[in-house]
Amino acid sequence: MNTRMLLFVLLVLIAFNGCDKDKFPNEFNILGPWIEKEEADFRVEIEFRTSSRVFLKRSPEGGIDTLMYRLDKADELRLFLPADFPAGPSSAHRITYSQRSEQLTIYGLMPLAGETSVTVFRRK
Repeated sequence: MNTRMLLFVLLVLIAFNGCDKDKFPNEFNILGPWIEKEEADFRVEIEFRTSSRVFLKRSPEGGIDTLMYRLDKADELRLFLPADFPAGPSSAHRITYSQRSEQLTIYGLMPLAGETSVTVFRRK
């Protein structure tokens, strides 16, 4: 009887563990440095920190922007100037994350004239 109960509990734990694999990334799995996946002379770099702080390097001449961030909804990243955080003006970007390939995609991060930009990152 004990063996059956142990087997049942093990199967239930495995089922619960497998249920949340496709959820939006939380801070734990997007934290750290990322680099643009595209092979180019200069690639955008971004680093998410635990203190809601993000460092963004868009060009060699521009230096590094220090911003604050918040994951608002299941697929939305909000970027704030530090003085405006947490309730001031922000820019909103749709975001997706692939756990399998550890690939982060941010839409609208690099504004283009009349188009929606798509920036794909990999772990640095």
